Amino acid sequence: MRGGHKAVSLNELRQLQRVIEELGHELTTKHQTQDGIFNAENQIAATQIHDRDYEWITKSHVAIFEISDPSSGVGGEIADSVSLGRPVLCIYKSSIKPEVVSAYIRGKDGSRYISTPFKCVTYDSPENAKSKIADFIKVNT
Repeated sequence: MRGGHKAVSLNELRQLQRVIEELGHELTTKHQTQDGIFNAENQIAATQIHDRDYEWITKSHVAIFEISDPSSGVGGEIADSVSLGRPVLCIYKSSIKPEVVSAYIRGKDGSRYISTPFKCVTYDSPENAKSKIADFIKVNT
């Protein structure tokens, strides 16, 4: 999140959070779209952020990531989720050229080396994302 929101606005991320909550699921990273998050996170030690986020991943049943904007932190969380055997859904805006989204992350979808459910899909709108998220969760929980 510290990298900013170029391809997906803060408002769009909030809409995606609402979609997940409307489906009846708890969102552990809701704070990421609150006003002042960058300043708040800068007051926390890096190890504390890592350990907090890693604990959330260990408690999750499914991991969902919006990957339209490149983020090394999100990439690390995706890797941790896979390592812990969590089903992972990565979504990105259909208006984003696939080559802009990490080929390494997209390549996990269908890789013979990934044993946990892993899917990368595009979405056109929050409602379209909601449908894809609902389908993924239904199949993988």
